[in-house]
Amino acid sequence: MKHKAEDVVTIKEKLIAQKKKLVIGIFIFLSIVFLITGFYIYNLKQESDAKEIEYEAYKAMLQKKFSQAGDLFAKAYEKKKKIIYLINAGYSYSLAEDNKKAIEYLNKVASMDDETFSNLAKFKIAMIYLKNNDKERTIKSLKEIINGKSIVMKDAALFELAKVTDNREESRKYYEELINKFPYSTMVEPAKVELEKLNH
Repeated sequence: MKHKAEDVVTIKEKLIAQKKKLVIGIFIFLSIVFLITGFYIYNLKQESDAKEIEYEAYKAMLQKKFSQAGDLFAKAYEKKKKIIYLINAGYSYSLAEDNKKAIEYLNKVASMDDETFSNLAKFKIAMIYLKNNDKERTIKSLKEIINGKSIVMKDAALFELAKVTDNREESRKYYEELINKFPYSTMVEPAKVELEKLNH
Protein backbone atom coordinates (compact mmCIF):
# COMPACT_ATOMS: atom_id res chain seq x y z
CA MET A 1 0.00 0.00 0.00
CA LYS A 2 2.82 2.31 0.86
CA HIS A 3 4.37 1.56 -2.48
CA LYS A 4 1.20 2.59 -4.33
CA ALA A 5 0.99 5.87 -2.39
CA GLU A 6 4.56 6.68 -3.43
CA ASP A 7 3.68 5.86 -7.05
CA VAL A 8 0.69 8.22 -6.89
CA VAL A 9 2.90 10.97 -5.42
CA THR A 10 5.54 10.37 -8.11
CA ILE A 11 2.91 10.45 -10.84
CA LYS A 12 1.47 13.66 -9.33
CA GLU A 13 4.93 15.25 -9.29
CA LYS A 14 5.53 14.22 -12.89
CA LEU A 15 2.18 15.69 -13.93
CA ILE A 16 2.95 18.93 -12.11
CA ALA A 17 6.42 19.08 -13.75
CA GLN A 18 4.89 18.43 -17.17
CA LYS A 19 2.25 21.08 -16.49
CA LYS A 20 5.01 23.56 -15.62
CA LYS A 21 6.89 22.69 -18.83
CA LEU A 22 3.69 23.09 -20.84
CA VAL A 23 2.94 26.48 -19.24
CA ILE A 24 6.54 27.61 -19.84
CA GLY A 25 6.35 26.38 -23.45
CA ILE A 26 3.07 28.22 -24.03
CA PHE A 27 4.53 31.35 -22.41
CA ILE A 28 7.63 31.20 -24.65
CA PHE A 29 5.48 30.59 -27.74
CA LEU A 30 3.19 33.52 -26.91
CA SER A 31 6.20 35.74 -26.17
CA ILE A 32 7.67 34.93 -29.58
CA VAL A 33 4.31 35.56 -31.29
CA PHE A 34 3.94 38.91 -29.48
CA LEU A 35 7.52 39.85 -30.32
CA ILE A 36 7.08 39.06 -34.02
CA THR A 37 3.71 40.84 -34.10
CA GLY A 38 5.19 43.86 -32.32
CA PHE A 39 8.11 44.02 -34.71
CA TYR A 40 5.77 43.71 -37.70
CA ILE A 41 3.50 46.48 -36.40
CA TYR A 42 6.53 48.68 -35.63
CA ASN A 43 7.89 48.05 -39.13
CA LEU A 44 4.52 48.93 -40.69
CA LYS A 45 4.38 52.11 -38.60
CA GLN A 46 7.89 53.11 -39.70
CA GLU A 47 6.97 52.40 -43.34
CA SER A 48 3.78 54.42 -43.00
CA ASP A 49 5.60 57.34 -41.34
CA ALA A 50 8.28 57.31 -44.04
CA LYS A 51 5.64 57.32 -46.81
CA GLU A 52 3.90 60.27 -45.18
CA ILE A 53 7.17 62.21 -44.92
CA GLU A 54 8.03 61.25 -48.52
CA TYR A 55 4.69 62.70 -49.65
CA GLU A 56 5.47 65.95 -47.82
CA ALA A 57 8.92 66.02 -49.44
CA TYR A 58 7.48 65.70 -52.95
CA LYS A 59 4.96 68.40 -52.09
CA ALA A 60 7.83 70.68 -51.01
CA MET A 61 9.64 69.96 -54.28
CA LEU A 62 6.58 70.94 -56.31
CA GLN A 63 6.52 74.19 -54.34
CA LYS A 64 10.23 74.64 -55.16
CA LYS A 65 11.17 74.40 -51.47
CA PHE A 66 14.14 72.21 -52.31
CA SER A 67 16.05 72.54 -49.04
CA GLN A 68 12.94 71.59 -47.07
CA ALA A 69 12.39 68.66 -49.45
CA GLY A 70 15.96 67.51 -48.82
CA ASP A 71 15.41 67.65 -45.06
CA LEU A 72 12.19 65.67 -45.41
CA PHE A 73 13.77 62.98 -47.58
CA ALA A 74 16.59 62.67 -45.03
CA LYS A 75 13.97 62.33 -42.27
CA ALA A 76 12.12 59.67 -44.29
CA TYR A 77 15.40 57.77 -44.61
CA GLU A 78 15.78 57.79 -40.82
CA LYS A 79 12.36 56.14 -40.54
CA LYS A 80 12.88 53.59 -43.30
CA LYS A 81 16.33 52.94 -44.76
CA LYS A 82 15.48 53.19 -48.45
CA ILE A 83 18.24 54.28 -50.79
CA ILE A 84 15.79 56.31 -52.89
CA TYR A 85 15.25 58.66 -49.95
CA LEU A 86 18.99 59.38 -49.76
CA ILE A 87 19.39 60.02 -53.46
CA ASN A 88 16.30 62.26 -53.48
CA ALA A 89 17.72 64.19 -50.52
CA GLY A 90 20.96 64.71 -52.45
CA TYR A 91 19.14 65.82 -55.61
CA SER A 92 16.92 68.17 -53.58
CA TYR A 93 19.88 69.80 -51.84
CA SER A 94 21.55 70.15 -55.23
CA LEU A 95 18.48 71.97 -56.56
CA ALA A 96 18.62 74.18 -53.47
CA GLU A 97 22.27 74.86 -54.40
CA ASP A 98 23.41 73.49 -51.04
CA ASN A 99 26.25 71.56 -52.64
CA LYS A 100 27.88 70.54 -49.37
CA LYS A 101 24.74 68.72 -48.18
CA ALA A 102 24.02 67.41 -51.68
CA ILE A 103 27.47 65.82 -51.91
CA GLU A 104 27.19 64.49 -48.35
CA TYR A 105 23.99 62.57 -49.12
CA LEU A 106 25.04 61.55 -52.62
CA ASN A 107 28.34 60.19 -51.24
CA LYS A 108 26.34 57.98 -48.86
CA VAL A 109 24.56 56.53 -51.89
CA ALA A 110 27.79 56.30 -53.92
CA SER A 111 29.42 54.21 -51.18
CA MET A 112 26.58 51.65 -51.10
CA ASP A 113 26.67 48.30 -52.88
CA ASP A 114 23.82 49.12 -55.27
CA GLU A 115 25.79 50.16 -58.37
CA THR A 116 22.70 51.42 -60.18
CA PHE A 117 22.00 54.09 -57.59
CA SER A 118 25.69 54.44 -56.83
CA ASN A 119 26.45 55.47 -60.41
CA LEU A 120 23.50 57.89 -60.47
CA ALA A 121 24.88 59.51 -57.32
CA LYS A 122 28.45 59.63 -58.67
CA PHE A 123 27.24 61.22 -61.90
CA LYS A 124 25.29 63.88 -60.00
CA ILE A 125 28.34 64.55 -57.82
CA ALA A 126 30.45 64.94 -60.97
CA MET A 127 27.94 67.43 -62.38
CA ILE A 128 28.01 69.43 -59.13
CA TYR A 129 31.81 69.57 -59.31
CA LEU A 130 31.63 70.54 -62.99
CA LYS A 131 29.19 73.34 -62.20
CA ASN A 132 31.69 74.60 -59.61
CA ASN A 133 34.59 74.38 -62.12
CA ASP A 134 36.35 71.63 -60.15
CA LYS A 135 37.63 69.67 -63.14
CA GLU A 136 39.87 67.35 -61.16
CA ARG A 137 37.03 66.05 -58.97
CA THR A 138 34.67 65.95 -61.95
CA ILE A 139 37.06 63.71 -63.87
CA LYS A 140 37.68 61.52 -60.81
CA SER A 141 33.94 60.95 -60.28
CA LEU A 142 33.30 60.22 -63.96
CA LYS A 143 36.20 57.75 -64.12
CA GLU A 144 34.79 55.89 -61.10
CA ILE A 145 31.64 55.27 -63.13
CA ILE A 146 33.55 54.24 -66.26
CA ASN A 147 35.80 51.85 -64.33
CA GLY A 148 32.91 50.26 -62.40
CA LYS A 149 31.09 47.03 -63.26
CA SER A 150 27.65 48.53 -63.86
CA ILE A 151 26.79 50.04 -67.23
CA VAL A 152 24.35 52.50 -65.65
CA MET A 153 25.33 56.06 -66.63
CA LYS A 154 28.54 54.85 -68.32
CA ASP A 155 27.51 56.34 -71.66
CA ALA A 156 26.74 59.72 -70.09
CA ALA A 157 29.97 59.58 -68.08
CA LEU A 158 32.01 58.88 -71.23
CA PHE A 159 30.31 61.77 -73.03
CA GLU A 160 30.90 64.23 -70.18
CA LEU A 161 34.46 63.02 -69.69
CA ALA A 162 35.19 63.58 -73.37
CA LYS A 163 33.82 67.13 -73.08
CA VAL A 164 35.75 67.97 -69.91
CA THR A 165 39.11 66.51 -70.95
CA ASP A 166 41.58 69.02 -72.38
CA ASN A 167 43.45 66.38 -74.38
CA ARG A 168 41.89 66.00 -77.86
CA GLU A 169 43.13 62.41 -78.25
CA GLU A 170 41.58 61.40 -74.94
CA SER A 171 38.33 63.10 -75.92
CA ARG A 172 38.35 61.22 -79.21
CA LYS A 173 39.01 57.95 -77.36
CA TYR A 174 36.05 58.53 -74.99
CA TYR A 175 33.66 59.45 -77.82
CA GLU A 176 34.71 56.37 -79.80
CA GLU A 177 34.30 54.12 -76.76
CA LEU A 178 30.83 55.53 -76.21
CA ILE A 179 29.85 54.96 -79.85
CA ASN A 180 31.26 51.41 -79.94
CA LYS A 181 30.16 50.14 -76.53
CA PHE A 182 26.75 51.82 -76.36
CA PRO A 183 25.42 51.93 -79.94
CA TYR A 184 21.80 52.34 -78.77
CA SER A 185 22.50 55.16 -76.34
CA THR A 186 20.87 58.54 -76.85
CA MET A 187 24.37 59.97 -76.40
CA VAL A 188 25.71 58.36 -79.61
CA GLU A 189 24.48 61.04 -82.04
CA PRO A 190 25.83 63.96 -79.99
CA ALA A 191 29.10 61.99 -79.58
CA LYS A 192 29.36 61.56 -83.36
CA VAL A 193 28.84 65.31 -83.84
CA GLU A 194 31.54 66.11 -81.27
CA LEU A 195 33.88 63.53 -82.79
CA GLU A 196 33.39 65.10 -86.21
CA LYS A 197 34.31 68.52 -84.75
CA LEU A 198 37.49 67.02 -83.28
CA ASN A 199 38.46 65.55 -86.65
CA HIS A 200 38.34 68.95 -88.36
